[in-house]
Amino acid sequence: MSSRANLVPIAEKRGHSLTHLSRLLGRNAAYLQQHVARGAPKRLDPDDRRRLAIYLEVDERELGARDPWVPNAPHP
Repeated sequence: MSSRANLVPIAEKRGHSLTHLSRLLGRNAAYLQQHVARGAPKRLDPDDRRRLAIYLEVDERELGARDPWVPNAPHP
C-alpha cells in the first residue's frame, strides 16, 4: 500500500479526518485530501510528515519517509 493510501486508514482508525489533520498542520482544509486523491503534493513536506507521524503515533515510513541511512549497516 502506498504512503498516500496509508494515511486514510491510519487517520480513520484514530478518529481523525483529513480535514482535521490538514488544519493541525496549519494548511488549508483540503491539503491532505488533495495529496491522497490527486497526488498534489506528490510528497508531504518532511516537517508535515513528521508532525503527522508523531500525532498519529505511527512510524514515519508509513507516511512516505525513506529508511534512514545508517553507517556500517549490512547491505541487503
